[in-house]
Amino acid sequence: MTNLMMLLLAAGSSTLCACTIQPQAQPQPSRHISTILIQQPRGEPGDFILCNDGRVLVFPVAHPKTCS
Repeated sequence: MTNLMMLLLAAGSSTLCACTIQPQAQPQPSRHISTILIQQPRGEPGDFILCNDGRVLVFPVAHPKTCS
């Protein structure tokens, strides 16, 4: 009988609580504009090769390399 009384009290108290509604967050548009600066590298122009074994060879255009 005590368990039934506790159950009724718990059920009754949950309907009497003063619940508040939480405000929903509104997504704001981004105010910052990303800028990418591209600068010409100093020195000789370069090139690269992707080898089959996963290596990346970087070299000056005047002196090309091979994956062998």
